[in-house]
Amino acid sequence: MYALMRAIIVVFALMMALVSVGNAAVDRRRDQFGKDFGYYLYPIAGEIPGLGTASGAGASVLNMGGSDADFTGYYIEGDFRAKGVALLDYHIRPKRLVFDIGYNDYLVAPTVYDRGILSDPKDVIYPKAEGQYLLGQLTLTYDQRRYEFYARILAGRERLRQVLDKDGTAFENIDTDWDTHKPISLGATVDLTDDRLDPRHGMRAEFSTRLPSNNSADQSEYFVNDLNLTGYIPFRRWDTLALNLFYSRAVVTRRGETDFATLQASSGLDCTRYPVGSQRDECLATEAKHINNLIANNRYGTASPLGGTQRLRSFDNYRFYAAQALSYGIEYRWNLTDEHTPFDIFIAKGIRTGIQLAAFWERGMVADRSGDLFDSSRTSYGIGFRLILSGVVIRLDFADGDEGQQSQLFITYPWSMFSVDNPA
Repeated sequence: MYALMRAIIVVFALMMALVSVGNAAVDRRRDQFGKDFGYYLYPIAGEIPGLGTASGAGASVLNMGGSDADFTGYYIEGDFRAKGVALLDYHIRPKRLVFDIGYNDYLVAPTVYDRGILSDPKDVIYPKAEGQYLLGQLTLTYDQRRYEFYARILAGRERLRQVLDKDGTAFENIDTDWDTHKPISLGATVDLTDDRLDPRHGMRAEFSTRLPSNNSADQSEYFVNDLNLTGYIPFRRWDTLALNLFYSRAVVTRRGETDFATLQASSGLDCTRYPVGSQRDECLATEAKHINNLIANNRYGTASPLGGTQRLRSFDNYRFYAAQALSYGIEYRWNLTDEHTPFDIFIAKGIRTGIQLAAFWERGMVADRSGDLFDSSRTSYGIGFRLILSGVVIRLDFADGDEGQQSQLFITYPWSMFSVDNPA
Protein backbone atom coordinates (compact mmCIF):
# COMPACT_ATOMS: atom_id res chain seq x y z
CA MET A 1 0.00 0.00 0.00
CA TYR A 2 2.79 2.45 0.90
CA ALA A 3 4.56 1.67 -2.38
CA LEU A 4 1.35 2.45 -4.24
CA MET A 5 0.87 5.75 -2.46
CA ARG A 6 4.49 6.74 -3.12
CA ALA A 7 4.02 5.93 -6.80
CA ILE A 8 0.88 8.08 -6.96
CA ILE A 9 2.65 10.99 -5.25
CA VAL A 10 5.67 10.74 -7.57
CA VAL A 11 3.53 10.61 -10.72
CA PHE A 12 1.52 13.64 -9.75
CA ALA A 13 4.59 15.54 -8.58
CA LEU A 14 5.97 15.14 -12.10
CA MET A 15 2.66 16.29 -13.56
CA MET A 16 2.59 19.37 -11.39
CA ALA A 17 6.23 20.16 -12.12
CA LEU A 18 5.25 20.45 -15.78
CA VAL A 19 2.31 22.66 -14.88
CA SER A 20 4.15 25.03 -12.59
CA VAL A 21 7.41 25.54 -14.49
CA GLY A 22 7.91 29.28 -14.81
CA ASN A 23 4.59 30.06 -13.12
CA ALA A 24 4.66 30.07 -9.33
CA ALA A 25 1.20 31.60 -9.15
CA VAL A 26 -1.73 31.61 -11.56
CA ASP A 27 -4.10 34.55 -11.53
CA ARG A 28 -7.82 34.09 -12.00
CA ARG A 29 -8.75 35.35 -15.43
CA ARG A 30 -12.24 36.42 -14.29
CA ASP A 31 -14.37 36.89 -11.18
CA GLN A 32 -15.26 33.51 -9.66
CA PHE A 33 -18.53 34.85 -8.24
CA GLY A 34 -20.48 35.41 -11.42
CA LYS A 35 -22.94 38.26 -11.74
CA ASP A 36 -24.00 37.95 -15.40
CA PHE A 37 -27.71 37.11 -15.44
CA GLY A 38 -28.84 34.33 -17.75
CA TYR A 39 -31.56 31.76 -18.27
CA TYR A 40 -31.99 28.69 -20.42
CA LEU A 41 -35.06 26.70 -21.43
CA TYR A 42 -33.80 23.62 -23.21
CA PRO A 43 -34.79 20.19 -24.48
CA ILE A 44 -32.88 17.24 -23.03
CA ALA A 45 -32.11 14.22 -25.21
CA GLY A 46 -29.17 12.21 -24.07
CA GLU A 47 -27.63 8.98 -22.94
CA ILE A 48 -25.98 7.86 -19.72
CA PRO A 49 -23.91 4.69 -20.19
CA GLY A 50 -25.46 1.80 -18.26
CA LEU A 51 -28.78 3.58 -17.75
CA GLY A 52 -29.93 4.14 -21.32
CA THR A 53 -31.43 7.05 -23.22
CA ALA A 54 -34.05 9.55 -22.11
CA SER A 55 -35.51 12.86 -23.22
CA GLY A 56 -37.32 15.75 -21.61
CA ALA A 57 -36.79 19.39 -20.76
CA GLY A 58 -34.97 21.60 -18.29
CA ALA A 59 -34.73 25.19 -17.16
CA SER A 60 -31.95 27.12 -15.45
CA VAL A 61 -31.68 30.65 -14.13
CA LEU A 62 -28.14 31.90 -13.42
CA ASN A 63 -27.01 34.67 -11.08
CA MET A 64 -30.46 35.59 -9.86
CA GLY A 65 -31.09 39.10 -8.61
CA GLY A 66 -27.51 40.23 -9.17
CA SER A 67 -26.20 37.48 -6.88
CA ASP A 68 -24.17 34.33 -7.52
CA ALA A 69 -27.19 32.03 -6.87
CA ASP A 70 -28.47 29.67 -9.57
CA PHE A 71 -31.66 27.65 -9.88
CA THR A 72 -32.24 24.65 -12.14
CA GLY A 73 -34.95 22.06 -12.70
CA TYR A 74 -35.43 19.18 -15.13
CA TYR A 75 -37.61 16.22 -16.10
CA ILE A 76 -36.56 13.33 -18.36
CA GLU A 77 -38.18 10.04 -19.27
CA GLY A 78 -37.26 7.06 -21.44
CA ASP A 79 -35.23 4.02 -20.45
CA PHE A 80 -35.12 5.72 -17.07
CA ARG A 81 -37.08 8.53 -15.44
CA ALA A 82 -35.70 11.34 -13.35
CA LYS A 83 -36.72 14.78 -12.15
CA GLY A 84 -35.12 17.29 -9.86
CA VAL A 85 -34.56 20.84 -8.74
CA ALA A 86 -31.56 22.57 -7.22
CA LEU A 87 -30.58 25.90 -5.69
CA LEU A 88 -26.84 26.42 -6.04
CA ASP A 89 -24.33 28.96 -4.76
CA TYR A 90 -26.62 30.68 -2.29
CA HIS A 91 -24.39 32.89 -0.14
CA ILE A 92 -25.16 32.73 3.56
CA ARG A 93 -22.16 34.99 4.06
CA PRO A 94 -21.06 36.75 0.87
CA LYS A 95 -17.99 35.14 -0.73
CA ARG A 96 -17.32 33.08 2.39
CA LEU A 97 -20.12 30.62 3.28
CA VAL A 98 -22.04 29.06 0.38
CA PHE A 99 -25.05 26.72 0.52
CA ASP A 100 -26.30 24.27 -2.11
CA ILE A 101 -29.45 22.15 -1.93
CA GLY A 102 -31.09 19.82 -4.42
CA TYR A 103 -33.81 17.20 -4.69
CA ASN A 104 -33.93 14.30 -7.17
CA ASP A 105 -36.52 11.60 -7.81
CA TYR A 106 -35.76 8.63 -10.08
CA LEU A 107 -36.90 5.29 -11.48
CA VAL A 108 -34.02 3.43 -13.14
CA ALA A 109 -33.05 -0.04 -14.32
CA PRO A 110 -29.25 0.09 -14.44
CA THR A 111 -26.95 -2.60 -15.73
CA VAL A 112 -25.17 -4.11 -12.71
CA TYR A 113 -21.95 -6.05 -13.15
CA ASP A 114 -19.95 -8.35 -10.92
CA ARG A 115 -17.16 -6.99 -8.78
CA GLY A 116 -13.64 -6.51 -10.14
CA ILE A 117 -11.79 -5.46 -13.27
CA LEU A 118 -12.12 -8.90 -14.89
CA SER A 119 -15.90 -9.18 -14.47
CA ASP A 120 -17.68 -10.62 -17.50
CA PRO A 121 -19.48 -7.85 -19.45
CA LYS A 122 -22.23 -10.34 -20.36
CA ASP A 123 -22.82 -11.52 -16.80
CA VAL A 124 -25.19 -8.85 -15.53
CA ILE A 125 -28.44 -8.26 -13.71
CA TYR A 126 -31.00 -5.48 -14.16
CA PRO A 127 -32.44 -4.19 -10.89
CA LYS A 128 -35.35 -1.80 -11.35
CA ALA A 129 -35.19 0.70 -8.50
CA GLU A 130 -36.98 3.84 -7.48
CA GLY A 131 -35.88 6.43 -4.98
CA GLN A 132 -35.55 10.02 -3.89
CA TYR A 133 -32.76 11.94 -2.26
CA LEU A 134 -32.22 15.41 -0.84
CA LEU A 135 -28.69 16.73 -1.00
CA GLY A 136 -27.33 19.65 0.99
CA GLN A 137 -23.82 21.08 1.02
CA LEU A 138 -22.20 23.86 3.04
CA THR A 139 -18.94 25.26 1.68
CA LEU A 140 -16.43 27.53 3.39
CA THR A 141 -14.49 29.35 0.68
CA TYR A 142 -11.47 31.68 0.57
CA ASP A 143 -9.46 33.70 -1.93
CA GLN A 144 -11.73 33.66 -5.02
CA ARG A 145 -12.67 30.00 -4.35
CA ARG A 146 -9.05 28.82 -4.41
CA TYR A 147 -9.36 27.12 -1.01
CA GLU A 148 -12.57 25.42 0.04
CA PHE A 149 -13.81 23.08 2.75
CA TYR A 150 -17.23 21.47 2.59
CA ALA A 151 -19.65 19.17 4.39
CA ARG A 152 -22.28 17.31 2.36
CA ILE A 153 -25.23 15.18 3.42
CA LEU A 154 -27.30 13.04 1.10
CA ALA A 155 -30.53 11.92 2.75
CA GLY A 156 -32.57 9.54 0.68
CA ARG A 157 -34.40 6.29 0.31
CA GLU A 158 -34.52 3.61 -2.34
CA ARG A 159 -36.28 0.33 -2.98
CA LEU A 160 -36.20 -2.44 -5.55
CA ARG A 161 -39.27 -3.02 -7.66
CA GLN A 162 -37.92 -5.94 -9.65
CA VAL A 163 -34.65 -7.68 -10.49
CA LEU A 164 -34.06 -9.41 -13.84
CA ASP A 165 -31.17 -11.69 -14.70
CA LYS A 166 -29.20 -11.43 -17.96
CA ASP A 167 -31.88 -13.49 -19.75
CA GLY A 168 -34.75 -11.31 -18.54
CA THR A 169 -36.01 -13.74 -15.89
CA ALA A 170 -37.34 -12.03 -12.78
CA PHE A 171 -36.11 -13.00 -9.32
CA GLU A 172 -39.10 -13.56 -7.09
CA ASN A 173 -37.52 -13.48 -3.63
CA ILE A 174 -36.30 -9.88 -3.41
CA ASP A 175 -36.71 -7.33 -0.66
CA THR A 176 -38.94 -4.49 -1.92
CA ASP A 177 -38.95 -2.54 1.36
CA TRP A 178 -37.64 1.02 1.40
CA ASP A 179 -33.98 1.36 2.41
CA THR A 180 -33.01 4.73 3.89
CA HIS A 181 -29.52 6.17 3.97
CA LYS A 182 -27.84 9.40 5.06
CA PRO A 183 -24.19 9.39 3.98
CA ILE A 184 -22.12 12.36 5.07
CA SER A 185 -19.02 13.50 3.20
CA LEU A 186 -16.31 15.96 4.20
CA GLY A 187 -13.93 17.43 1.67
CA ALA A 188 -11.42 20.09 0.71
CA THR A 189 -10.25 21.64 -2.56
CA VAL A 190 -7.13 23.59 -3.47
CA ASP A 191 -7.83 25.18 -6.85
CA LEU A 192 -4.76 27.02 -8.17
CA THR A 193 -6.12 27.43 -11.69
CA ASP A 194 -6.98 30.47 -13.76
CA ASP A 195 -10.72 29.67 -13.68
CA ARG A 196 -12.84 27.30 -11.64
CA LEU A 197 -15.41 26.56 -14.37
CA ASP A 198 -13.14 26.45 -17.43
CA PRO A 199 -9.52 26.03 -16.27
CA ARG A 200 -6.73 26.40 -18.80
CA HIS A 201 -3.68 26.77 -16.59
CA GLY A 202 -2.69 25.60 -13.12
CA MET A 203 -3.56 22.70 -10.85
CA ARG A 204 -6.42 21.46 -8.70
CA ALA A 205 -6.26 19.02 -5.78
CA GLU A 206 -9.43 17.60 -4.24
CA PHE A 207 -9.94 15.24 -1.31
CA SER A 208 -13.13 13.85 0.16
CA THR A 209 -14.04 11.22 2.71
CA ARG A 210 -17.45 9.60 2.97
CA LEU A 211 -18.12 8.69 6.58
CA PRO A 212 -19.42 5.25 7.59
CA SER A 213 -23.22 5.13 7.56
CA ASN A 214 -24.82 1.75 7.92
CA ASN A 215 -27.39 0.48 10.40
CA SER A 216 -27.48 -3.19 9.33
CA ALA A 217 -25.56 -5.64 11.50
CA ASP A 218 -24.93 -7.86 8.46
CA GLN A 219 -23.18 -5.10 6.50
CA SER A 220 -19.80 -3.51 7.11
CA GLU A 221 -19.18 0.12 7.96
CA TYR A 222 -16.35 1.81 6.10
CA PHE A 223 -14.89 5.12 4.98
CA VAL A 224 -14.43 5.91 1.28
CA ASN A 225 -11.48 8.25 0.73
CA ASP A 226 -11.11 9.89 -2.70
CA LEU A 227 -8.16 11.87 -4.04
CA ASN A 228 -8.50 13.73 -7.35
CA LEU A 229 -5.55 15.62 -8.86
CA THR A 230 -5.76 17.57 -12.11
CA GLY A 231 -3.20 19.68 -13.92
CA TYR A 232 -3.81 22.11 -16.79
CA ILE A 233 -1.02 23.04 -19.19
CA PRO A 234 -1.67 25.89 -21.66
CA PHE A 235 -0.87 25.26 -25.33
CA ARG A 236 -0.89 27.64 -28.25
CA ARG A 237 -3.10 30.68 -27.71
CA TRP A 238 -6.19 29.21 -26.04
CA ASP A 239 -5.72 25.43 -25.91
CA THR A 240 -5.22 23.28 -22.82
CA LEU A 241 -3.72 19.88 -22.06
CA ALA A 242 -5.49 18.43 -18.99
CA LEU A 243 -3.96 15.61 -16.90
CA ASN A 244 -5.94 13.73 -14.25
CA LEU A 245 -5.10 11.21 -11.54
CA PHE A 246 -7.82 9.70 -9.33
CA TYR A 247 -7.49 7.24 -6.44
CA SER A 248 -10.25 5.89 -4.21
CA ARG A 249 -9.96 3.48 -1.30
CA ALA A 250 -12.44 1.97 1.16
CA VAL A 251 -11.32 1.54 4.77
CA VAL A 252 -13.43 -0.88 6.80
CA THR A 253 -14.02 0.14 10.43
CA ARG A 254 -16.57 -2.55 11.37
CA ARG A 255 -16.73 -5.79 9.44
CA GLY A 256 -20.13 -7.23 8.67
CA GLU A 257 -21.15 -10.83 8.14
CA THR A 258 -18.85 -12.93 5.93
CA ASP A 259 -20.33 -16.39 6.45
CA PHE A 260 -21.92 -17.66 3.24
CA ALA A 261 -24.68 -19.70 4.87
CA THR A 262 -25.73 -16.85 7.18
CA LEU A 263 -25.96 -14.37 4.30
CA GLN A 264 -27.74 -16.94 2.18
CA ALA A 265 -30.43 -17.24 4.85
CA SER A 266 -30.89 -13.46 5.14
CA SER A 267 -30.18 -12.27 1.58
CA GLY A 268 -30.51 -15.35 -0.63
CA LEU A 269 -32.93 -15.93 -3.50
CA ASP A 270 -34.80 -18.89 -1.98
CA CYS A 271 -33.76 -21.19 -4.82
CA THR A 272 -35.26 -24.26 -3.12
CA ARG A 273 -38.69 -23.14 -4.34
CA TYR A 274 -37.68 -24.41 -7.78
CA PRO A 275 -37.72 -28.15 -8.51
CA VAL A 276 -34.40 -29.91 -8.93
CA GLY A 277 -33.12 -29.17 -12.41
CA SER A 278 -31.71 -26.43 -14.62
CA GLN A 279 -33.90 -23.64 -13.22
CA ARG A 280 -32.71 -24.29 -9.67
CA ASP A 281 -29.10 -24.58 -10.85
CA GLU A 282 -29.30 -21.20 -12.57
CA CYS A 283 -30.84 -19.67 -9.47
CA LEU A 284 -28.12 -21.15 -7.23
CA ALA A 285 -25.36 -19.89 -9.53
CA THR A 286 -26.79 -16.35 -9.51
CA GLU A 287 -27.32 -16.50 -5.75
CA ALA A 288 -23.72 -17.58 -5.19
CA LYS A 289 -22.40 -14.58 -7.15
CA HIS A 290 -24.68 -12.27 -5.21
CA ILE A 291 -23.62 -13.65 -1.82
CA ASN A 292 -19.92 -13.64 -2.76
CA ASN A 293 -20.23 -9.97 -3.75
CA LEU A 294 -21.78 -9.24 -0.35
CA ILE A 295 -18.94 -11.08 1.38
CA ALA A 296 -16.31 -9.13 -0.60
CA ASN A 297 -18.03 -5.83 0.23
CA ASN A 298 -18.15 -6.75 3.92
CA ARG A 299 -14.53 -7.85 3.95
CA TYR A 300 -12.98 -5.02 1.93
CA GLY A 301 -15.59 -2.27 1.43
CA THR A 302 -16.33 -0.67 -1.94
CA ALA A 303 -14.55 2.42 -3.25
CA SER A 304 -15.86 4.93 -5.79
CA PRO A 305 -16.49 3.17 -9.12
CA LEU A 306 -15.07 3.68 -12.59
CA GLY A 307 -17.11 3.95 -15.77
CA GLY A 308 -19.86 6.30 -16.90
CA THR A 309 -19.79 10.03 -17.45
CA GLN A 310 -16.68 10.92 -15.41
CA ARG A 311 -13.97 8.26 -15.85
CA LEU A 312 -13.52 5.46 -18.40
CA ARG A 313 -16.21 7.05 -20.54
CA SER A 314 -16.56 4.13 -22.98
CA PHE A 315 -17.92 1.91 -20.17
CA ASP A 316 -21.26 1.80 -18.40
CA ASN A 317 -21.91 3.72 -15.22
CA TYR A 318 -20.53 1.85 -12.19
CA ARG A 319 -18.90 -0.71 -14.53
CA PHE A 320 -15.83 -1.46 -12.38
CA TYR A 321 -15.78 -1.46 -8.59
CA ALA A 322 -13.81 -2.99 -5.73
CA ALA A 323 -12.10 -1.85 -2.52
CA GLN A 324 -9.67 0.34 -4.49
CA ALA A 325 -9.88 2.24 -7.76
CA LEU A 326 -7.17 4.07 -9.68
CA SER A 327 -7.51 5.95 -12.94
CA TYR A 328 -5.49 8.46 -14.92
CA GLY A 329 -6.14 10.27 -18.14
CA ILE A 330 -5.14 12.98 -20.56
CA GLU A 331 -7.36 15.33 -22.58
CA TYR A 332 -6.41 17.93 -25.15
CA ARG A 333 -8.95 20.78 -25.29
CA TRP A 334 -8.88 22.75 -28.52
CA ASN A 335 -10.72 26.03 -27.97
CA LEU A 336 -12.14 27.21 -31.26
CA THR A 337 -13.18 30.56 -29.78
CA ASP A 338 -12.37 32.64 -26.73
CA GLU A 339 -15.13 35.17 -26.32
CA HIS A 340 -17.57 36.98 -24.08
CA THR A 341 -20.58 37.17 -26.37
CA PRO A 342 -24.04 38.06 -25.00
CA PHE A 343 -26.99 36.31 -26.62
CA ASP A 344 -30.76 36.55 -26.25
CA ILE A 345 -32.89 34.13 -28.29
CA PHE A 346 -36.16 34.23 -26.30
CA ILE A 347 -35.74 30.77 -24.70
CA ALA A 348 -32.15 31.45 -23.69
CA LYS A 349 -30.19 34.45 -22.53
CA GLY A 350 -26.65 34.62 -21.24
CA ILE A 351 -22.98 34.87 -22.15
CA ARG A 352 -21.21 32.45 -24.47
CA THR A 353 -17.54 32.18 -23.54
CA GLY A 354 -16.26 29.43 -25.82
CA ILE A 355 -16.69 26.52 -28.22
CA GLN A 356 -14.35 23.58 -27.74
CA LEU A 357 -13.28 20.29 -29.30
CA ALA A 358 -11.48 17.65 -27.25
CA ALA A 359 -9.55 14.39 -27.65
CA PHE A 360 -9.02 12.14 -24.62
CA TRP A 361 -7.47 8.90 -23.39
CA GLU A 362 -8.05 7.23 -20.01
CA ARG A 363 -6.91 4.11 -18.17
CA GLY A 364 -8.43 2.62 -15.00
CA MET A 365 -8.10 -0.35 -12.67
CA VAL A 366 -9.82 -1.71 -9.56
CA ALA A 367 -8.95 -4.42 -7.02
CA ASP A 368 -9.72 -5.53 -3.50
CA ARG A 369 -6.02 -5.89 -2.59
CA SER A 370 -3.25 -3.39 -3.32
CA GLY A 371 -0.99 -6.07 -4.76
CA ASP A 372 -3.55 -6.88 -7.44
CA LEU A 373 -4.34 -3.32 -8.52
CA PHE A 374 -1.91 -3.17 -11.44
CA ASP A 375 -2.52 -6.70 -12.72
CA SER A 376 -5.20 -5.66 -15.24
CA SER A 377 -6.60 -2.40 -16.55
CA ARG A 378 -9.10 -1.00 -19.04
CA THR A 379 -8.78 1.96 -21.41
CA SER A 380 -11.06 4.50 -23.08
CA TYR A 381 -10.39 7.06 -25.76
CA GLY A 382 -12.48 9.40 -27.83
CA ILE A 383 -13.44 12.89 -28.92
CA GLY A 384 -15.82 15.51 -27.58
CA PHE A 385 -17.59 18.77 -28.30
CA ARG A 386 -18.25 21.41 -25.60
CA LEU A 387 -20.27 24.60 -25.47
CA ILE A 388 -19.07 26.83 -22.64
CA LEU A 389 -21.58 29.32 -21.29
CA SER A 390 -21.54 31.61 -18.27
CA GLY A 391 -21.97 29.20 -15.37
CA VAL A 392 -22.25 25.90 -17.28
CA VAL A 393 -20.37 23.58 -19.64
CA ILE A 394 -22.47 21.42 -22.00
CA ARG A 395 -20.48 18.34 -23.02
CA LEU A 396 -21.03 15.79 -25.80
CA ASP A 397 -18.49 12.94 -25.80
CA PHE A 398 -18.00 9.91 -28.04
CA ALA A 399 -15.81 7.20 -26.49
CA ASP A 400 -14.47 3.82 -27.58
CA GLY A 401 -12.79 1.11 -25.55
CA ASP A 402 -12.43 -2.56 -24.71
CA GLU A 403 -16.19 -3.16 -24.65
CA GLY A 404 -17.36 -0.97 -27.49
CA GLN A 405 -18.55 2.57 -28.00
CA GLN A 406 -20.56 4.99 -25.88
CA SER A 407 -21.93 8.47 -26.42
CA GLN A 408 -23.05 10.83 -23.69
CA LEU A 409 -24.53 14.28 -23.40
CA PHE A 410 -23.81 15.72 -19.98
CA ILE A 411 -23.20 18.86 -17.96
CA THR A 412 -19.72 19.90 -16.70
CA TYR A 413 -16.28 18.67 -17.65
CA PRO A 414 -15.27 15.05 -16.91
CA TRP A 415 -13.22 13.92 -13.89
CA SER A 416 -15.56 15.53 -11.39
CA MET A 417 -15.68 14.41 -7.74
CA PHE A 418 -19.48 14.57 -7.72
CA SER A 419 -22.05 13.76 -10.38
CA VAL A 420 -25.83 13.50 -10.33
CA ASP A 421 -25.70 10.09 -12.04
CA ASN A 422 -23.58 8.73 -9.17
CA PRO A 423 -24.35 10.95 -6.18
CA ALA A 424 -22.98 8.76 -3.38
